[in-house]
Amino acid sequence: MLSVIEYGKDEYEFPALIVLGCFDAIHIGHRELLKKAKLQAKINGLDLGVMMFRDGKSGKLLYSFEERCAILEQFNVKFVLAIDFNDGFKAISPLDFLHQVEDKVNVKAYMSGKDFRFGAQAKGKSSTLKNYADDEENGVWYMPVKDVALGGEKVSTTLIKSCLEAGNVAKADELLGEEFFLSGEVVKGAGRGTSVVGFPTVNIFYPEWKHDIKHGVYSVKCNIDGKDYTGIANYGNCPTFNDERVALEVYFEGFSGDLYGRTLTVKFVDYIRDIEEFGSAEELTEQLQTDLQTVSEEIVATDDGFDEIIEVQPVEEEQSVEAEQPVEEEQPVEEEQPVEEEQPVEEEQPVEEEQPVEAEQPVEAEQPVEAEQPVEEEQPVEEEQPVEEEQLVEVEQPVEEVAEEQSLTDDDNTDNGEQNID
Repeated sequence: MLSVIEYGKDEYEFPALIVLGCFDAIHIGHRELLKKAKLQAKINGLDLGVMMFRDGKSGKLLYSFEERCAILEQFNVKFVLAIDFNDGFKAISPLDFLHQVEDKVNVKAYMSGKDFRFGAQAKGKSSTLKNYADDEENGVWYMPVKDVALGGEKVSTTLIKSCLEAGNVAKADELLGEEFFLSGEVVKGAGRGTSVVGFPTVNIFYPEWKHDIKHGVYSVKCNIDGKDYTGIANYGNCPTFNDERVALEVYFEGFSGDLYGRTLTVKFVDYIRDIEEFGSAEELTEQLQTDLQTVSEEIVATDDGFDEIIEVQPVEEEQSVEAEQPVEEEQPVEEEQPVEEEQPVEEEQPVEEEQPVEAEQPVEAEQPVEAEQPVEEEQPVEEEQPVEEEQLVEVEQPVEEVAEEQSLTDDDNTDNGEQNID
């Protein structure tokens, strides 16, 4: 369970690496940054923390603060530095911001996207952090990570919101690295689902703070009591019944039970069609059956697709980051001995540490052979050589050191809340 540290108030004593950013949504660019930060924190023996605006910077949010924290836990984040984006915070200069963070948190390192801006009038940027870290008196290091692009477009929360507004949920899901979801309470509806349409639906409250999506019919998924269900959702009004209320009504295929008062998390898979006005309830029912067939086909085709997206998309990112700050740390994960925490990237590339690993076996195998070489037997004068025996002792010492280092490494570690769907 991660801790929430209030900016300027709470302290965090353990040496930490802080990822700087807005994080008003956790998209594939954030995920790639967090994967790299998780690795750096492990290599350098640091706790991983993430700066996050509690209520975002402006406009409605994709996910609540609590929902974002839950996602961050997947990356072994130990704490969130929660910040209120108010007028007082907006007036702080970039360097004053860093000093105020370090006044309460034991910061040893920073990471961010290369486009990160901070401080009054957004004057602080990646180069500001680099110059700050280059000053040895500040005692921190900094690693930037290049932006991630998808289809030639830079991944951003703004782009995701525009996709949702256009009904392009499939692309929004790609950008997020998972299905866009909504968590809300099941509330009482008009009760037409079962008696009129023949599709029992649940009405789910759409939070006011959450960014609006295009009105229409969607394919969705939901886990209820440990079982996965597919379904169709209508978000908007119901023109067939002259109902102008905007509501989220969902039909779950194969589910029967009382869900009133419960909180459900609905994942949006794809946009099926616009909301239509039908001449009768029977026509609507016929269309819903067609929609349900479409949903079944789409969901089967998209199952487990997001693992592939997360794995493939950042490949370009990996190469560019190695070019800037040779992430030879990804190889030395086993060589966590060099916890020179304050200069991780340059001091954890140690070529010298890779050679001791090779030396573990060859050193013991080759040195004794030299001690028994026939040349020494042919030259009796040297047979008593205590000197070579001492050399063997000297050779064995590094082996013991390697063993010790290795041991150190080893130790590290419904009732049918009935609404119809139009």
